[in-house]
Amino acid sequence: MRITSKGVLDFLEYNDKMRLLEKERQDAKEATAISLISKYGLLGDQDFTLASTTGTKSGKSKSANISYNNTLVRLQKDFDLTNEILAPIMASGDKTAVPRLYEILKTQKDKYEADNRVFPKELAKDIIENAAIELPSMREVNFDVYEEYIGREMDSLYKQIFTGQFGSKPGSVAFENVTYAEPVDINEIPKVLATAAKSHASLAQSELGILIKRQNELQDISNRTAEQQNEFIALTERVSDVKSAIENLEENPSQIINLYGNSYIKKLLESPGGEKYKTVPLPPLLTDAANQYPLVASEELGKALVNAGVLSEGTVARLPTGELIELVRGQ
Repeated sequence: MRITSKGVLDFLEYNDKMRLLEKERQDAKEATAISLISKYGLLGDQDFTLASTTGTKSGKSKSANISYNNTLVRLQKDFDLTNEILAPIMASGDKTAVPRLYEILKTQKDKYEADNRVFPKELAKDIIENAAIELPSMREVNFDVYEEYIGREMDSLYKQIFTGQFGSKPGSVAFENVTYAEPVDINEIPKVLATAAKSHASLAQSELGILIKRQNELQDISNRTAEQQNEFIALTERVSDVKSAIENLEENPSQIINLYGNSYIKKLLESPGGEKYKTVPLPPLLTDAANQYPLVASEELGKALVNAGVLSEGTVARLPTGELIELVRGQ
């Protein structure tokens, strides 16, 4: 059979038509796939569907978005929160954060108003600042099932768009537990001071054991350095003060309060129920104690007392040299 030029041209034209038809079929299938993804999200990836991200799967999404926006407006208006303050919460992508924050604050505000008290708007800012915020994360999106259906690779622009839309996993926001600071009866403060002072008696006994152990170690050193001698003198002074505070606890609880100073105040305000004492004028004994700095013979010993729970972390202590240091946990 003789092959003619016309036959070759007809064959090429036929192939072109077949390729065009195939391309049209693939384009139509791609359009169908894109439509399905836009409406229902990506198959086999339920955590990253458009419906779950923006709520466009049903008519409920519009009412959900309206409700969310209304809550956001109330949150800003009722608690004097600006866009800048709320920015970290919004950036998380956690759609539950704003409603949860509003409920936390509304509950607190209702309690304050029930007691005829003004709600401290600083509380709202503190809750946001102390929130644990996890930002959105990205992950790879699998388009294999769609490309198998289409018969070729999906257009790169569409893949880029859907990757940005569905490859982002929303972050999360965790708010700290908020307890209501109930109003304080001024008459009960002296009782609270005495109770807290008695609770410090056991801490004082623990400190005494630590101090005496170190004192004995230094006493066994025959040729103490000047630094060790200063430490020994400071230990001797502190041991005497601690013993006196324990012995006179019933008659004079203020002695142990002053002995622990700002550490005592920290423990009092951080104790169960102690939160409420932040909202009232404290008696001079406590305001004076806040500026008292427990004597520690050395920074290492101060850390040991923090590690043992005798002193509160963050306590400002005084070294034998008169230098003030902030104590933190350490080895």
